[in-house]
Amino acid sequence: MNIELRHLRYFVAVADEASFTAAAQRVHVAQQVLSAQIRQLEDAVGTQLLNRTNKGATLTPAGAAFLTVAQETLASLDRGVAAARNAARAVSGKLSVGIGSGCENETRTQLLTAFERAYPDVEIHLRDFDMTQPSAGLLDHSSDVALLRPPVAAPGIELAVVRSEPRAFVLPAGHALAASEKLTLADVAGLPFVTADLATDGCEPRAWQDAWLVRPRPGGDVPIIGATARTVDVWCEHVAAGHGIGLCPSSAATFHGRPGVCFIPSAGLTPTTMCVAWRTGDTRPAVQCFVSLATESVAGS
Repeated sequence: MNIELRHLRYFVAVADEASFTAAAQRVHVAQQVLSAQIRQLEDAVGTQLLNRTNKGATLTPAGAAFLTVAQETLASLDRGVAAARNAARAVSGKLSVGIGSGCENETRTQLLTAFERAYPDVEIHLRDFDMTQPSAGLLDHSSDVALLRPPVAAPGIELAVVRSEPRAFVLPAGHALAASEKLTLADVAGLPFVTADLATDGCEPRAWQDAWLVRPRPGGDVPIIGATARTVDVWCEHVAAGHGIGLCPSSAATFHGRPGVCFIPSAGLTPTTMCVAWRTGDTRPAVQCFVSLATESVAGS
């Protein structure tokens, strides 16, 4: 059995109070639970740490030696927690977070909430960017960090994946393929697509559009553009009006579902990702803390 922090806290409480009853009240657990945890600790250590008597509890020689280490361990942990909180409070100022088009999902909300809790002295400003701005404000410095969907076809931008999900096809509700369980690019070959307008923020103009048109295509067919849009809402309107079909993250069915369109899972397409992005060489504490929190949340999920 592994020795856990609760074992140390319970043991120190019994040693301090010289009573299982008083210690149980101090740590807010039932006495039976406390006694069982102390027995587990003694089993893990391999020797008796406490003498139980009708008058209470006293330390054995082994218990006295263990108490010193337990107290030092808990004190060290408390110092570490205090240092972490002080470091978090030391990060302050303003942070402009760019939100790229198509990044409406629960992961984005979780990251922003977690950052605000961890760094309460950083004032976050959210900025929304449309489909003509794949860098979500990083290139013109209107954002400090961004949550966006690649590609960002421009130099000097670093990316780290924070979410991956399948793509879905979006069709008008009355389309002949609307009842399909899944669709491939071969299934929709020859159909017009609704896609993003060309990028205007300094990224390579066609890169983001090409990514969502899947151009070039494995089958060799050339995508037909039925309409273009700057925003997701206008993009959905074009699809609902029958101007073409589209590709989007599967989460769009939840965050952009509306009458007149339907979402069909794709098959044979690589997943789409959402990334945290920042400018190369930007070492400001708030930026680095945001990036670290975003990437650590993925590693821990």
